[in-house]
Amino acid sequence: MEDLSKQTVKELLGMAIRSEIDSNRIYSAWADKLSNPLLKEKFQWLAKEEQKHREILENLFNDLHPKVELQIPGQVPEELMKRISITPTSTLGDFLHQAMETEKSAEIFYAKLAGRVQDAPKKILNYLSGVEHSHYMMLKSEYALALEFEDYAEKGIDKVVT
Repeated sequence: MEDLSKQTVKELLGMAIRSEIDSNRIYSAWADKLSNPLLKEKFQWLAKEEQKHREILENLFNDLHPKVELQIPGQVPEELMKRISITPTSTLGDFLHQAMETEKSAEIFYAKLAGRVQDAPKKILNYLSGVEHSHYMMLKSEYALALEFEDYAEKGIDKVVT
């Protein structure tokens, strides 16, 4: 991951918000295409989590820079935070693996960004880092199931095991 010192905290918060917007959109899209009800619910939950993160980051930006207009870039440099890149032929396993890498990248990004601020902003960013780690762990368990059970995306674990 690239050194964050090349960007300002304002720029990095804008990039973090862009990442949360993109993650929300991608998790929502995957939730819409899945027929496994449990997995669908988990992706809907992840989408809502990303929306909450966006709101937290927007509030943090406004607290740190009350008279500055928030600038959200069109995309985040891959060196700072990994992105999910899906194609029409992407499998659930492909998606879950990329989503895990993205969550891990976000965890590291927020931890490093926390080192650039003090007090409450530091706590908020450390919190977000921890939450991204929990998302990674959840996705990791889903990834293991997807690899083990071919029909997991369509039927759910209860249908493929019985």
